[in-house]
Amino acid sequence: MAGLLDFAARFGTEEQCIEHLAELRWPDGFVCSGCGGRAAWRLKARPRVYECSTCHRQESVTAGTVFHRTRTDLAKWFVAAYLMGRDKRGVSAKFLQRELAVAYQTAWTMAHKLRHGLSEDPSRPLRGFLEADETFIGGRGDPTSRGRSTANPDKSLVVAAVEKVPASKNRKGKHGHAVKRQHGFFAGNARIAVLPAATGAELGAFLKANVATGAHLLTDGFAGYRGRDAALGGHLKHTPVVQDEGANAGAFFPIIHTLFSNIKAWLVGTHHGVSAKHLPRYLREWSYRFNRRHLHGGLEGYLIRRAVECATITYDQLKTATMPGGANRIRRPRAAVAEPALAG
Repeated sequence: MAGLLDFAARFGTEEQCIEHLAELRWPDGFVCSGCGGRAAWRLKARPRVYECSTCHRQESVTAGTVFHRTRTDLAKWFVAAYLMGRDKRGVSAKFLQRELAVAYQTAWTMAHKLRHGLSEDPSRPLRGFLEADETFIGGRGDPTSRGRSTANPDKSLVVAAVEKVPASKNRKGKHGHAVKRQHGFFAGNARIAVLPAATGAELGAFLKANVATGAHLLTDGFAGYRGRDAALGGHLKHTPVVQDEGANAGAFFPIIHTLFSNIKAWLVGTHHGVSAKHLPRYLREWSYRFNRRHLHGGLEGYLIRRAVECATITYDQLKTATMPGGANRIRRPRAAVAEPALAG
């Protein structure tokens, strides 16, 4: 999409948004989930609802999606997706409140529901050379929760893995400053998660779920990545790099530490800090945007599609941090026979 004016021209009205959601829900035209009928009309009193002309079953374009039973104009939802997807820094709920002229609770709910649909495809794990490490977010300065302790409920253990992609040299046969600082590599895709503890079992489960078999993992000398609990020996090649001091971590693992610095700056700069129970959703948003940073244009189209392909989550579930791993994507199959889809 070209920009804000083009987006507003395409999705500036409720009618345009309904038509787009219908196209995403029924890619080859309406298909009744009850009888398989291919013709339908829309209800004038409830324009989001289509009624099958054969069995008269009624289906809403928002039913079972992130937009399920929303009373907010769909055009505002689409603008929220545009704003979240256009800027690499994302936007805060307070910003959405001002721009959409809605209550803060509504803006907060919209942002978290859109984040709820963002998850990585498990069939596309990280490959090749990788860096992995852990960091802590929140709970600084608490004397009762020193080191790797997570006794402070505001302190979260975050683990990440990122691909190390060899960088090509310039015409002079040299690497640029940033690549040189990263020893001739740049960041590929990444995975990130909040773990309850830095045990071998937790770290091993995270890596086996997100890293392809045969990858080469580089970590510091932390023992959690080694041993029977992690059980990584048969899954990938692991090379621990023992450092003299923790202060040298940035020099040994520049890519992963740059990612951690960017994440913390984003959480503070854009959101002015987030609570521990909602941190997993913010990290999923960051990861989703980071792994698609090279796509032409913004991510708003992807956010809207994911909102249609993922089951909804309620405000009460959001408040209690239910389903921190996000929603599973449901790909809607195309109809076997293409016929005229919608009437009326």
